Amino acid sequence: MDETNIKQNIDTDAIPVMPQNPFLSWEALDPVLSQLLSQPSDGLAQATRPDFMHNSHSPVLWSDDNWDQLETNRSDIFDMSTLVEQFDYDRFLVDGYAVLERVMTPEAIHEWTTALKYGQQLNDRLLLSDWRQIDWQALGRTPPTESLTADEINHALGGSQILPQSDDRAGVKTLRQHSVLAEYFPAGHVSFLMNVLTHPQMLQLQQMCLRTDRIYFDHNQLLTRTAGYAGGAWHSHQIGGGVDDQGVTSVLEYQLQPNLNLTLCYPQGFEAANDGGLKLIRGSHLFRDPTGCRASNDDRMRKGWLAKRLHPVTEQLLKIEHLSLPPGSVVCCLSHAAHAVAAKGLNKDTRWCSIYCYKKADDRSGYVLPAHSVPPIWAMKAKRGELPSVLGQLFRSSFDQTLTGGRTTAYCV
Repeated sequence: MDETNIKQNIDTDAIPVMPQNPFLSWEALDPVLSQLLSQPSDGLAQATRPDFMHNSHSPVLWSDDNWDQLETNRSDIFDMSTLVEQFDYDRFLVDGYAVLERVMTPEAIHEWTTALKYGQQLNDRLLLSDWRQIDWQALGRTPPTESLTADEINHALGGSQILPQSDDRAGVKTLRQHSVLAEYFPAGHVSFLMNVLTHPQMLQLQQMCLRTDRIYFDHNQLLTRTAGYAGGAWHSHQIGGGVDDQGVTSVLEYQLQPNLNLTLCYPQGFEAANDGGLKLIRGSHLFRDPTGCRASNDDRMRKGWLAKRLHPVTEQLLKIEHLSLPPGSVVCCLSHAAHAVAAKGLNKDTRWCSIYCYKKADDRSGYVLPAHSVPPIWAMKAKRGELPSVLGQLFRSSFDQTLTGGRTTAYCV
């Protein structure tokens, strides 16, 4: 893509910005967007998979036969006996995370790694393409009048979560929302990753972590970390529903919340030092402090938020733990748990990872918080009954206003 800005004679107000959850805001939609989301799903699906990407086998384009074939050809992704042996629900609630080592089958390790590499190739392919070929109107906005710079593109190649995301000047937010960029909802691009999202063994793991048979999808991303990666800052995630930044709580009270379970999958593992590995703080989730629980590095975390802080249950001093994981490992982490990513040495191989996040209803209200990261095409297909029942159920919080209690955003009481 040329570094210079793309200038076109287009009325930039002709098509408004699509809401984050368009099907939960249906009544308030601009007429143009209402028409857009009323079209046959095939049109929007095709717009999210431009011909120049050469990904005609993307799950978003699948027929009923393709979905049936996925179900027929399933094989184990986990050694469930090993997984169940390692998982301790009570410990998970006290610690805020569970480390499950070597739980992927050998075949899954190979397929998972191959799938993540292909997803990254698709992402890079789009970055290096001419975005003027994208059908922007079909995605709900006018073509951008600016483009990413050559430096921004080169910096993002090979990795994920690197592109500028603060605004939509070059169309990145639109491409992210619709999962044209494969790093956002890669399961919609790569058949094996869709297999994982809907796999009975993955869903069983979520039921174990969230202690309910009724689970819902929240988000799925590539988390690719290349050599030279500078590391990720300390943070935790909001849950919503009025439970964020509400102070320390008990384990029993925490169970009742509309919790999210971040499931980080590492088919090739990582070392503890200088390898893009995961860092965690045991018990930090019980403080429910996504606003305050932040730091740019370990030293600032120790001197700041972490200083002299005790675990609410064990009364032990909280401390940073640098994980080291063998291939085929999974980490399940509650959203309020503080976590960060170590830097990646220049002599290290790429760290491959995908995250699958699922959630539960609030035990008191029964409401499920709206999903922010289900691409509109998938919400459309789910709402219209065009997907297998398991996906329709998982995606319900992206379109069912009764389930969400009328909420259009997760971050309200």
